[in-house]
Amino acid sequence: MGGHDRRTVRDLRRSNRAAVLRRLYFEGPLSRQELAPATGLSSGSISNVATELLAEGVLEQAGSVGSDGGRPRRLLRVAPHCACLVGVDVGETRVRVELFDLMLGEVARSEQPLDADGHDAEFVVRLIEKGLTAVLAHVDAATGPLLGVGVGVPGIVEHPADGGALVHGQTIGWDAVPLEAMLRESAGFPGGRFPNSGRTDGDRVPLYIGNGAKTLGQAEMWFGAGRGARDAVIALIGSGVGACVVTGGEPYAGASSSAGEWGHTVLSVGGRACRCGARGCLEAYVGAGAVLERW
Repeated sequence: MGGHDRRTVRDLRRSNRAAVLRRLYFEGPLSRQELAPATGLSSGSISNVATELLAEGVLEQAGSVGSDGGRPRRLLRVAPHCACLVGVDVGETRVRVELFDLMLGEVARSEQPLDADGHDAEFVVRLIEKGLTAVLAHVDAATGPLLGVGVGVPGIVEHPADGGALVHGQTIGWDAVPLEAMLRESAGFPGGRFPNSGRTDGDRVPLYIGNGAKTLGQAEMWFGAGRGARDAVIALIGSGVGACVVTGGEPYAGASSSAGEWGHTVLSVGGRACRCGARGCLEAYVGAGAVLERW
C-alpha cells in the first residue's frame, strides 16, 4: 500500500514559491506562461504565487515581450534589493568580506590582510568580525534584510550532526577548528545574531561554511561556464590547488568531505616538499609558490 502524502497546504505553498523563485533566480526574467512548463505548476498556481511575491516585493516586473497574436507577455524577475547576502573568502593572504544584493551585485567590500599571525583561528575570526562590521553598516531599507552569510575556507569542512562546522586545514595549521561555533560566539555576533542585519524575525542569520574550491565550483555551475551541465570538474589553481567535482548536478563531497582535495594527491613518491608536510603533492609542483620558486 502506498504511503500517504503528509504535506500540508503550507508545505505545498512553500514548495510552489520555491520552484518559481528558483527558476526566476537562475533563468529569469521569464513570463508567467514560460514559468508553468518550466516548474510543472498549473497556470493558476503560477498566477497565485506570482501575485503574492509581487505584493511582497520579492519579484518585480521586467518589461514585456510580444506574443503570437495576443497581448504582450509581462516578464518577471527577482527584485535585487529585496534582500542581501554576505560572502566571506578566507584566502592565503587576506580575508575578504563582501555584501551583495540578491542578484549578486556588489554593495560593499572589506579586505583585511593576513599578517604575521597568519591563519591563527582566533585571529582569522577577528578579521571576519571586522569585515562584517564594515559591510553590515551598509544594510538598510534599500538593501533589504540579510538572508545569510557564506564562508569559504581552505581545507576539509566537516558538518557533524550534533554541532557546527569543523575545519581541517593542514596547510594553514587548522585541526578540527570549530569555526562556526567561534563565529557564533564571537563578540561580533551577540546572542548568535548579526548586528545591523535588518532582520525583525528574531531568528539567527543562517551561517554556511564550505571549502573554498567547492563554493567556487558551485558558483561556476550556477552562474558561469557550468550552467546547464550535470557533470563537471572545476579546478582552482592559486597558492593552493583544489577542485570541485560535480556529478548529477550536485557537488560531490565523498564519504569524508574530502573529494576534490586534488592539490595533495601524490604525483611523485618522495618528490618536492609540500607545505602540508608531505612530499610529491601536486600543489608542490603547480601551486603559485612552487611556480614562482622554480621560474
